[in-house]
Amino acid sequence: MRRHLGLTQKRLANLAGVSQSLIAKIESGKIDPAYSKVMQIISALEAEQNKGKKTVLEIMSPHIASVAPSDTLQKAISIMRGKDISQLPVIRDGKCIGSLSDGMIVDLVSSCGAELKSVLVGDVMAESYPVIPAGSLVDVAIQLLHHYRAVLVEKDGKFAGIITRADIFKAI
Repeated sequence: MRRHLGLTQKRLANLAGVSQSLIAKIESGKIDPAYSKVMQIISALEAEQNKGKKTVLEIMSPHIASVAPSDTLQKAISIMRGKDISQLPVIRDGKCIGSLSDGMIVDLVSSCGAELKSVLVGDVMAESYPVIPAGSLVDVAIQLLHHYRAVLVEKDGKFAGIITRADIFKAI
């Protein structure tokens, strides 16, 4: 990996905070290094590999519109219309417990009819969106967006933002 990244042993040693001789001995198979030293080296390699890549903090939308499971679909529809969005996380006690999308609401129109607006979000919500740390690379969010309509970003134990496919398009 060091060679693939174009790093000299000396440069890697400086980045990892270890000696160049330790790098040389590891690569030649002469020693079995301590776990802590291996982790320092791996961290330095990963940092170098990810240099210049964007984190989710750089592309997320910091304002998260959400509903509670006790809210009605009327409220959810109103929020979605007002903010021109197509999905909402369902939040209870600071945790994402479900999701709601425009497609789900359209599907419910035929089965609920006029009563649709009084249906509770908690009765029809789908699975929750995944939550990733704020330091995650955009690549992680992109992979998750292949399977989910949104990804929530967490920082210091709280939701910091949301990423949808629209945010990825804006970042291109």
